[in-house]
Amino acid sequence: MLGFCLGVITASLLSLFLPIVPPFFSIFLAMLILLLLARRHAMLFSVGVGAICFMASLSWQYQQRQLAAAALLAPGTTLMQVVITSPPITYPEYTQLNATVQSGPARGYKVKLRWQQPPALAAGQHWRLQARLKPIHGYANPGSVNATAQALVSGLVAEGHVTRGPHILLAQQQLWRQQLVARLDSAIAPYASAPLLKALAVGERAFSRQLWRGAQHAGLGHLLAISGLHVGLVFGWVLWLSGCSKGLIAIRRQQLLALLAALTAALLYAWLADFAIPTLRASIALTMLVVCRSQLTRLSPNRFWLLLVAMLLLLQPFWVLSTSFWLSVLAVAIIFFVLWRFPLSGLHWQARIKYFFVFHLVLSLLMTLLGSMLFGGFSPLMLLSNLLFVPWCSLVAIPLLLVSLLLTLSGLDASWLWQLTDVAFRPLLYWLIYSADLPLWWPLGQASALLMALLALLVTIALLVQRNAMLLLPLSLVLLSGSALQPPRWQLHVLDSGQRQLVLLQQGKRALLLDAAPALAQQDLNDTVLSPVLRRLGISQLDYLLFRQQRPDRNRHWTLLTDYPVAAQNLQAFSEQAGAASCQNLPAAYYDVRIEVLLSDNRVLNNKPDHCILRFTLGRWRVLLPGIITPAIERELLAGDIELAADIMLLANNGSAAVNSLALLQQVRPVLALNSAAFMNGYGHPAQAVQQRLALLAVPLLNTADYGAITLGFDDHELQISSWRDQILPLWLEKPPAIAETLTTTR
Repeated sequence: MLGFCLGVITASLLSLFLPIVPPFFSIFLAMLILLLLARRHAMLFSVGVGAICFMASLSWQYQQRQLAAAALLAPGTTLMQVVITSPPITYPEYTQLNATVQSGPARGYKVKLRWQQPPALAAGQHWRLQARLKPIHGYANPGSVNATAQALVSGLVAEGHVTRGPHILLAQQQLWRQQLVARLDSAIAPYASAPLLKALAVGERAFSRQLWRGAQHAGLGHLLAISGLHVGLVFGWVLWLSGCSKGLIAIRRQQLLALLAALTAALLYAWLADFAIPTLRASIALTMLVVCRSQLTRLSPNRFWLLLVAMLLLLQPFWVLSTSFWLSVLAVAIIFFVLWRFPLSGLHWQARIKYFFVFHLVLSLLMTLLGSMLFGGFSPLMLLSNLLFVPWCSLVAIPLLLVSLLLTLSGLDASWLWQLTDVAFRPLLYWLIYSADLPLWWPLGQASALLMALLALLVTIALLVQRNAMLLLPLSLVLLSGSALQPPRWQLHVLDSGQRQLVLLQQGKRALLLDAAPALAQQDLNDTVLSPVLRRLGISQLDYLLFRQQRPDRNRHWTLLTDYPVAAQNLQAFSEQAGAASCQNLPAAYYDVRIEVLLSDNRVLNNKPDHCILRFTLGRWRVLLPGIITPAIERELLAGDIELAADIMLLANNGSAAVNSLALLQQVRPVLALNSAAFMNGYGHPAQAVQQRLALLAVPLLNTADYGAITLGFDDHELQISSWRDQILPLWLEKPPAIAETLTTTR
């Protein structure tokens, strides 16, 4: 059994680096070869069987998903029967809903739909809809969520919009869970900590921007989402209460009854959280524990952990792509390790209190290290926050919440208990609000992440030999924070942001931001694109913000100013003046970068002045940013005596054929062309004609829809090019064509 589990886990990690998912029939060939080669080596054979079982599960589920996706993504409009699985989210332009397909080859898989001007929608409704779907393809930026991998984990196969046509409401079920959530909402409405109470009661985190920011800065995001920690707390508390009833219940199988009661309570709590994936994993783990204990099977913690991880990966092999999965299982491994390495030395109360603090200190230090590796950085408040609030919430706040929740759902008046629960959660609420105003995040580059992983291995080995080795960890974190500083060279990031051009010019912690959004753009990309990028890249100061068609009523991106300080004069200039005037306020030099305003458009487009044309010079490299221009502006550029030569050019108008003419490209003579466009956009950008013009001039084109965020690193003689989508694991996810890693200038 040990070899089998090791084989499953090893194969799951190696599968991340496979170029393709192996065909299912090839698994049987591998099994035959294994039988011939390893029949005399039992351990090797067991490891091989485990690896083959994982690959078979991965291959089978991947093929089934591909068949479901092919059925839904056939050309044209798809007619399908779905059930809405969660409350729809309403935006000004449309309503977004998550639904599960109820018929056809895609039965049981999920789709994400947008519906403009829909009827009244609610969870539990069954609809027959006509929709136009496309593959899952989210933004690929530093710090962003891997949308394709997340879709594999959650069972999402397509997204799209509901088209016009006859849509039939087949049935409407009133879900019990939604009724209970409504009852909870009315019970906690008067309290300031209501968002925290709801998040930890039913798993719905309707947090304000301030609370989200505070959770990130404090490193307490794991505590504010129902996970294995919370489900395990319910199981543990009910098991402890059942143990206190010994002698009161005259039943032979007292232990079995206690285990079943604890498991039932944990499953009900997971159901209240809508069986979110972390709670589903915890439910499987607790069920395995109860089965082992009820059968009087004694497994050591390390063997139980290996069996648990192997079973989870066999049931759902796509969980190997989930960061939360590895955070959960490695956190359990750390707990087992600490319990084994630091056992309780005495039974008196002083020894118990000492052990409690030592256990949480060591656990918090190791979890800080783990979180830094998985999330690409850490907050200095993370260790202190976990030391303060994990014990407090585990022993006081969450038990009070669960008792209040139980009484409320039972129909009893628990208002006095909710007041006490609110008081218990107030310190956490105030800490999050305080942390929100502290922009504390130390990002780790790729080299620092590797150092962190090596440090974790060394600390683990040292702990096996000497307990005091843990004292090296805080010093190591301080040293790594120094290595987290960004390299001093200049970098230009063209972000993956759909039909808008978001460009960051960065050196270390400072940056210049340009946003050439479409004239009718209403979406604020701060939460989905900019904040994760700035956090991941370690940018804490935006020196200049340049927007196209600035309007006081749009108020786009100014929420950034709560996180990233901008000089007052720049804020006033760029928020109140029009695009052309903003360009004139740009300095001629930004540190050692030369900024040229080649043409400031004073014409009026859509009642607002339009964007200007910029060129950056970084050492020997020149970057042309035309932004959004008209054919008339392009003709003026070509007719004038403006020297347009540049090494890199960001195509105007997202690669539209109306501009980016062959004459303009010949005058610019770029060695590399970049473009920002949405995946499968309705405009056909970049236009086929533009691609042909670039091919005629032998200029390579990199498009963000294919490559994700594109980063250019500028050295004196080389231009280093990297794309974010190329760096995403697993390798068998759809990748863009290969690009040259460096270019050399001849100018």
